[in-house]
Amino acid sequence: MDKLPTELITHIASFIESEDVQTFLRRSIHEKKVSKLPPYATISRKWQLAIESCTFRFFDLKSTNLSYFARILTGHRKRFLSHLRCEIILPTYDDKACAKVETEQDKERNSQAFTYAIHDLYQTLKESRALTLAIGTIYAPMDGYHRDEEQCEAGKRHDLWEHRYELYLVRLLEYPELPSLSSPSSFTICLSWPTRNVEPKAALLLAKKLSNVRSITLNLSDNEKKYPHIRQQSRYDPPNQYSSQPSALLPSEPSTDHLSRALYALSQSSTLTSLILKPIVISPELYWPANSPSTPPAWHRIQHYHVEFDLSTPDGDWYFIRDPSTPIDDDEGFADSDDGEYEEDDDTDSDPVSEDEFYNRPDIYDEYRERRAVGRYPSWRFRTVPSDIHINPLLLAMARSAAQMPDLQSMTLKTSRIGSYGTRFEIQFFAAGYASRWGEKIGETTEASLTWYVGSWRPAEEILKIWREAKEGLKIRFVEWNGSGERNATMF
Repeated sequence: MDKLPTELITHIASFIESEDVQTFLRRSIHEKKVSKLPPYATISRKWQLAIESCTFRFFDLKSTNLSYFARILTGHRKRFLSHLRCEIILPTYDDKACAKVETEQDKERNSQAFTYAIHDLYQTLKESRALTLAIGTIYAPMDGYHRDEEQCEAGKRHDLWEHRYELYLVRLLEYPELPSLSSPSSFTICLSWPTRNVEPKAALLLAKKLSNVRSITLNLSDNEKKYPHIRQQSRYDPPNQYSSQPSALLPSEPSTDHLSRALYALSQSSTLTSLILKPIVISPELYWPANSPSTPPAWHRIQHYHVEFDLSTPDGDWYFIRDPSTPIDDDEGFADSDDGEYEEDDDTDSDPVSEDEFYNRPDIYDEYRERRAVGRYPSWRFRTVPSDIHINPLLLAMARSAAQMPDLQSMTLKTSRIGSYGTRFEIQFFAAGYASRWGEKIGETTEASLTWYVGSWRPAEEILKIWREAKEGLKIRFVEWNGSGERNATMF
């Protein structure tokens, strides 16, 4: 069998790999996924190279296995590695802790584990070849949907599930210098649910350490409403030693949106061609500096720029307001006479408890009250009309930046559903000859187009003028929903 040509052995291995993929897709999150490929690598040297070209091409890694991975990633295996996805495993906890909100000590341990894992990962990849890098789910083994059914013991104990840690953003702590990497051409923080969320500032600093990255996708959580200091800390903390542009994050004055400024600087990277941000609280400074420079900024390489933004602004205001023509129906208001305020539990008169008794007593989580406190209940969506005073400056900054992007092929700015019948707020630009959405090609176009899914609202004329002057032959279209949910289009 060793006499077979290398190309034929590789072709045979691809069939075994395909069978592995189908098996993995059929298994649940709790089932251990074991590949059939590795045993074939022991047949001969030729088979080893063919098999390892498959097993090391796409590598799903847990941070707890990083030291082992560093030992085996040698020689030809570095050449084979093309795609690496790393899940970050945090310290576990016991059954009783499932019913307790995380303490400050818990949060510090989690951030330490995240910081150590990131440093180990970057150190391991210092000498690797070109690859795509993704930070996957961040979780502890006892987090909901990661522990198995036997550990869950449903109905036999109190359990806060994701509410145990939902207010906490995993932080990147100060630590010996994080190395710069030249190998990743693509970087993603995917954080698909259920996962712990990472500080937006930490995600930005990780991306800035990649010197040759061409594509960046950041899934961020930056819309905490009940405790604004959590959001402020992740946006306005002074930079640590990881930041190569400290001015981008300095809290010089409260009115400055430092995170948007830092992302603006990142978007101008000399190698970057694609940037995707979602979902995130932004200001116009994401696209254009507050104080217009004498020489306009330029994005010489950017081709795809897509942003999903939150309805709120960094300073706590709103991009959308209630439609004044829409009547207020009492049935769509609060379900009861409660005004949404509630008092914190008062334990001053209760008998003192021991440390053991306190630990054994579950924390109380009232989901109804918590949803009310952060504006998630009632679910009736009333902010359906763009606020001119806030949305127009954002769209103006977007248009100005697009005018300075000569290679721009696609650009999207959208927010989540804001009304009934699936209505949304979204602006889509496609260059002539190409159409993609969120990084995925969706077809060919014969002319440059700018489509507005904004209902009956219209942007300031200055915004449209900048777009027309910047993109030759641009076709502008407004799409809106009528009463039956069908769309009417206006072209000009």
